[in-house]
Amino acid sequence: MDMKKNARLRELIAQPGIVVAPGCHDGLTARLIQKNGFQVAYMGGNGSMASYLGIPDIGLSTATEMITRARYLADILDIPLICDADTGYGDVSSVFRTVRAYEAAGVSGIHLEDQVMPKRCGAMEGVQVVSTEEICAKIRAALDARRDPNFLIIARTDCFNTMGIEASIQRCKDYWDAGADVLMPENFVTREDVERVARELTAYRSPNRPGTPVVLYDVCEFTEGQIFSDKELEEMGYKIVIHPLASILHEAYTMNRFYREYKEKGSTMDLFHEGIFEDRRVYQDILGYSEAMAIREKYSGK
Repeated sequence: MDMKKNARLRELIAQPGIVVAPGCHDGLTARLIQKNGFQVAYMGGNGSMASYLGIPDIGLSTATEMITRARYLADILDIPLICDADTGYGDVSSVFRTVRAYEAAGVSGIHLEDQVMPKRCGAMEGVQVVSTEEICAKIRAALDARRDPNFLIIARTDCFNTMGIEASIQRCKDYWDAGADVLMPENFVTREDVERVARELTAYRSPNRPGTPVVLYDVCEFTEGQIFSDKELEEMGYKIVIHPLASILHEAYTMNRFYREYKEKGSTMDLFHEGIFEDRRVYQDILGYSEAMAIREKYSGK
């Protein structure tokens, strides 16, 4: 558990301005997020499992695999890390254990989604959701499970594609009533819907708790209609923005091109002259080479 990072994330949410959390799927991307000055990072299931195991996001990853990856990234980062926890990997008992494990791994918040098991990527067709009562019970279990009240419990709904925008908004209101710290409605593809969701949720006042709902937007670089600038999203009323897939989609495109061209030409010289390879010193700096060698020299003289 890292209570300082957890408190820092809460502070950022309480301050003016939108909280930006680019996605990282491995240690290198985590270091790059921090090195480039971002204050929060996000680890999604899709990119992590693609990078780690080369498998699709259809509920094949286990809690152990995800939490182990999260622990490595949290250890690298000096900034808070928000993570994907899928459905909580089971019923309310599993959710309780999942929250404890992510918190112990040094993560500062997780999102739980309302899909049935086995789940699939929310952008896919055929996504089905559980009852409102079932996910609200999971939210309450998650809140009771956390040891640090600053650890964020984010409630995500994937019901839009099958149930529509009215259901998405209502479910988010129900999840806020249940105590979720942040709301994460998914899969809208028009500006009108994206604006409406933020407008109605931030205007909602719960009979069960004070305050304005905090709403998170998930930028998906699959389609142009889901991409908005940080400024646009802040003006709409969103408080947190994440980019779960940007890093892995960029890597997949870049590496696919690299391997394809190398196979065709039998040489990497053209790509080298094109400048697509990072400079050795910059690469070593990203990985903290100088700091690591300084420690070795200090204690072993080598």
